[in-house]
Amino acid sequence: MPSRTDDKTDKPSGGNVFGKKFCGALACAVALTFAFAGAAVAQYPDRPIKLIVPYPPGATNDLLARVLAEPLAKELGQPVIVDNKGGAATAIGATAAANAAPDGYTLLLGTGTTYTLNPLLKKGLTYDTDRDFRMISIIAEVPVVFIVNPQFPAKTLAQFVDYAKANPGKINYSSPGLGSSLHLAAELFAQRAGIKMMHVPYPGSAGAMRALLSNEVQMFSEVISGALPQISQHTVVPLAITSAKRLAVAPGIPTVAESGYPGFEALGWYGLTVPKATPAAVVSRLEAAINKILASGVLQARFESLAIVIPGPQEAGSAEKYLAKDRALWEPLVRSLNISLD
Repeated sequence: MPSRTDDKTDKPSGGNVFGKKFCGALACAVALTFAFAGAAVAQYPDRPIKLIVPYPPGATNDLLARVLAEPLAKELGQPVIVDNKGGAATAIGATAAANAAPDGYTLLLGTGTTYTLNPLLKKGLTYDTDRDFRMISIIAEVPVVFIVNPQFPAKTLAQFVDYAKANPGKINYSSPGLGSSLHLAAELFAQRAGIKMMHVPYPGSAGAMRALLSNEVQMFSEVISGALPQISQHTVVPLAITSAKRLAVAPGIPTVAESGYPGFEALGWYGLTVPKATPAAVVSRLEAAINKILASGVLQARFESLAIVIPGPQEAGSAEKYLAKDRALWEPLVRSLNISLD
């Protein structure tokens, strides 16, 4: 005759039956969830994609996004809709992108300011580059040019440095704002050259250019695309550009590197990102689409005449390395200048 213990063992309780049924149902639910998620990734994209531009309509970033959107839509088979969210030095648009679902349907075309400088300059920033974004590709680079008023005695970068050393504290230079990439490019060069200049910030490039033309300042650190009209009219004198190579659109302007400062490079740039947790398969799909566009020459044909440099196709992970290199360039400078925009 079986004992009471044996009896309990041989006859499963109702609770155990319920538990097994519950666990089975839970396992099915989890499996279905992963199946649906996998199907969604496999079908990506199956609806329109939003491309956030953290600048108002009409800015260079906006123009670049709109030119990019058309071939990207063709590659992905879905409309790519540009969504302008300007303000707070790109932080408004970047925050919106950071808070978006990580499904590949929200992209951000940010800048070096978005990804590198804002985190260094703003303590209360509402997004975190490393935590919130996954780099897809570097879309464009914009060299800076150092220009002077025609009345200034220096016509080359070497002459400019000699004058600055002979007249310490007598050179004022303008930029479109404290902590801007153009301000920092000038300071980076000043440190490299061992010269002292007085920074005079203006609320935008137009005011900074007017100050140079009226001889209120002696030098202006400007993106070359913005300075080309004045250069072509000979109302300013270009000393050097901050790219590694001369530009086809302005072959007569030497680089800072060839002017006595080997390896010097300071660029504005535009990078395409998605929210950090975006599935790897979606990231790969986007990387492949962007690489086809970069290889096609469509962006180069539109922008290189404006002195905006479009890179070629990029290996997976190279954009992340680019970001790390950019941060390593600017972080020590920002710390040494003790700048904060809070």
